Amino acid sequence: MSGKPKFAGNNSPPAIVTNAKNRIAYNIVRSLGEKGIDVYTADFVPHSMSFSSRYSKGNFLYPSPFRDQQGFVDCLKKRTSALKSCVLIPVFEETFLVAKYRHELSCHAKMVVPDYDQVLTAHNKDRWEPIARACGIPVPETYAVDELRAQAGRIDNLRYPLLVKPKQGGGAWAIKQINSKRELLDLLGRDLYCEQSWDRFFIQEKINGESHCVAMLFNHGELRAQITYRQLRDYPVTGGQATLRVSIRNPHAESYLKKLLQEMNWHGVCQADFIVEKKRDISYLIDVNPRFWGSLSQAIASGVDFPSLLYEIAVNGDVDPVETFKTGVVTRWLAGDLRTFFPALRNSKNRLDFIRQFFLPRRRSELYDDFCWRDPLPLFMWCYDTAYKVFKHGSLQPVVHDSLDGIWE
Repeated sequence: MSGKPKFAGNNSPPAIVTNAKNRIAYNIVRSLGEKGIDVYTADFVPHSMSFSSRYSKGNFLYPSPFRDQQGFVDCLKKRTSALKSCVLIPVFEETFLVAKYRHELSCHAKMVVPDYDQVLTAHNKDRWEPIARACGIPVPETYAVDELRAQAGRIDNLRYPLLVKPKQGGGAWAIKQINSKRELLDLLGRDLYCEQSWDRFFIQEKINGESHCVAMLFNHGELRAQITYRQLRDYPVTGGQATLRVSIRNPHAESYLKKLLQEMNWHGVCQADFIVEKKRDISYLIDVNPRFWGSLSQAIASGVDFPSLLYEIAVNGDVDPVETFKTGVVTRWLAGDLRTFFPALRNSKNRLDFIRQFFLPRRRSELYDDFCWRDPLPLFMWCYDTAYKVFKHGSLQPVVHDSLDGIWE
C-alpha cells in the first residue's frame, strides 16, 4: 500500500492546530495547508509564527494550558463546536491536557490522541522503563536518588560518567553529567536540584554513541508509519534537540519502539531517542515523547507525512500503512542551527572545515523546520517573538513564554 493520504480538497473538514508559536505546528500547518485543507492556528501568544503563515485561514488565542487548564479546554470546546466536525491536532505538551479531557473534546472535534494514562506512562521514564525491560529493550542502568542515599556502599560500584535526568521533561533540561564519586556525593548532599525536589529526578548510566531517533504513528495498536533519523548537530551541543539530521535505517531501534508501543496499545504519534553504542552495536532507549516532536520536517521530507496521515485517521478512521521512507535525506532547523554555530565551532577539531560545511554543506537540506520560500513570514514572526522575549527578560538566553511548574500526573 502506498500510504498516500486521500483528501477531498475543500470538502475536507477544517483543522485546528495548537501551539502555533512552535516550528512543529508550522510544519503541520504547512503540510495540511498545501493539500487544500482549511487550517486554523491557535496559541496563547499573540505573535505566534504560524499565525502569519499563508496556510493559516484564521487564528485565535486560548488561555495558557499551564496556568488555566480549564479555560484552555473550555476555549477549545467553544472553537471546535463553532467549526463543526473539525479535526483538532494538539502539538506539544498541551497534547497531554487534550488527552486528559479527550472525552469532553471529542464531542466537538475529531482527534487522534492516546488515553491520558498512556501519555503518563510514556512521558514518565520510571513508568515506561519496566515495560521496556520486560519487552527485552536495552535501557541504561538507572538508579533512584533515595536508593543511592540509603545504600552508600552501592555508590562505590557505579560506572562513571553518570547523568542526572528529570523523570519528565525534554530539550536537555536539567541534565547534568557526573564524572566521579565525589561529584555524586556532593550532589546527593543537596536538598534540592535545579530548585526542585529530588523526586523529580533519577541517576542514569551515560551511554556514549550516536543519537538515533525513531518516530511512529499508530492506530489503536497497529503501526501505520515510521521514520528513523540520526542527529548530526544538536542544540545545546552537549545533547539536545536536533538542528541538523539525516534519515537512516536502524532495524533494532525501530523494532524496539514498535514492540513498546504495541505493548501499550498506542494510538497517535510517538517519538523515541536511542543512543547507539558502536562497540557492541546496541541501541539503548533513552527517552520517549508521546506527542509530535521537533524534527517533524525530517519525516515529511523523507516521504512520511505524519500530519496528513494523522488527519486522515481522524477523518476516515484509518489510513494505508506507509511501509518505506527515503534515506539520506537531510533537513535543518535553521534558527536552532545558527545558535549552535559558536559552541559547535569551539568543539570542532578542524574549524575551517566546520565553517565550510556549516555554510556550504556537501548535502543541502531538503526542508527547513522554520522557513519556506513560498511562506517566509513565519520565520520573521519567530524572530520578532524572540526579540520581544530578549527585551522583556533582559537576557540573550531563550526564555519560554510559559511552562508547567509541576509535573503531569
